[in-house]
Amino acid sequence: MRQLTFPGFLQSYVKALSGEDTLALSRLAVLSETESRLVEPLLLWAVATGRSARLDGMLEGRQNVQEELHTLAQLQSTGRLESELAAARSSLRPEYRKVWHSYVVRRDAPSRDRQLRLQVRKRVLELESQKGVTRYRMAKDLGLNPGNLHAFLSQGDPTKLSLDRVAELVEYLEAA
Repeated sequence: MRQLTFPGFLQSYVKALSGEDTLALSRLAVLSETESRLVEPLLLWAVATGRSARLDGMLEGRQNVQEELHTLAQLQSTGRLESELAAARSSLRPEYRKVWHSYVVRRDAPSRDRQLRLQVRKRVLELESQKGVTRYRMAKDLGLNPGNLHAFLSQGDPTKLSLDRVAELVEYLEAA
């Protein structure tokens, strides 16, 4: 699975916040006047994808927004945008850090889920030995693929079961 990039995250985030599932700059510029949550992600997306000059022309009369766009474009041109967003003490407004934080949470979610599944695996192995339930019975009762269950429990492969299925497995064993 490919690592989520900041521009890729911003693209989906801007589309979702627009409420119209669009990436048309002209429409997004108009929407940003009434949808205040859209401003910061839109500016970051425009800068990260090289659309800042076009967006700047569409923001006529919104001096403060244009100034922020120029600041972000300057940071991007010097290669410091992402490090500034990630910095604990940033000169940028907190709204930009919130966008960065949302990106980091989404980017790191697969790794966190993997670690959680491995931690829950330990609990499943404990319950399995305490309850005396066979893996065949677990697989049959929960509708799991026996090979995937074996790979998850014996080999510790967290990719073989989803987080939801692992939770079902623990609930099943605790109730047994």
